[in-house]
Amino acid sequence: MATEDTKKICSSLVAIMADVKAIGKDSKNTQQGFMFRGIDAVMNHLHPIFVKHKVVILPEVLEERSEERKTKSGGNLIYRILKIRFNFIADDGSQVSSVMVGEGMDSGDKAANKAMAVALKYALSQMLLLPYDEVDPDSESHQPSEPVKKQVEPARPAQAKEPAWIIALKENAEYGKMFKEIGLNRKDGEILWKKTDKSADIKTRNEQFYILIDENHQAMKAKKESEG
Repeated sequence: MATEDTKKICSSLVAIMADVKAIGKDSKNTQQGFMFRGIDAVMNHLHPIFVKHKVVILPEVLEERSEERKTKSGGNLIYRILKIRFNFIADDGSQVSSVMVGEGMDSGDKAANKAMAVALKYALSQMLLLPYDEVDPDSESHQPSEPVKKQVEPARPAQAKEPAWIIALKENAEYGKMFKEIGLNRKDGEILWKKTDKSADIKTRNEQFYILIDENHQAMKAKKESEG
């Protein structure tokens, strides 16, 4: 709400807003390929309007932070972050202010300049509600559309988990080979596994299982020797 101390500057800013025309995104970022509204376009358009309504802007840096960063090519970049108060002052001395943060990067001594330019551009854009010369979203109507229905794939049946004794044979090729040589089958494997200690961890049960296979192997070997 305007007070007696800010009445003139507020009315001047409203008059400036009435005279401002649309400023489009005519500048292009060559590195990332997007269009933007440059500070030069904003200042060139607003300068005669501010003169007409006798308003000046006095910037004041409140906070500053600097960092040095490396580029992809190995070079150095100076990174500056400035917090700036922009004082909008009418010819009678009444004023209002806008505080903005600007960021700028440069390999030389222009990082602060860039940060100040960015902060000023957004202070002017937001304070004066600078219009863009773009199509308003509400100016176009589209036919009602339906959401795209995603084709749901049928659930795949879960694969049955292999018994622990089979996994044990796969983990130890020597005993897997021995299991087959002595002619043991699936039922024999299940019986031998049940003889292991159920309260033990899997590693211990595997070792017990291997011992049982070895005992069967030794028994078969002794039998063949006795028969020979």
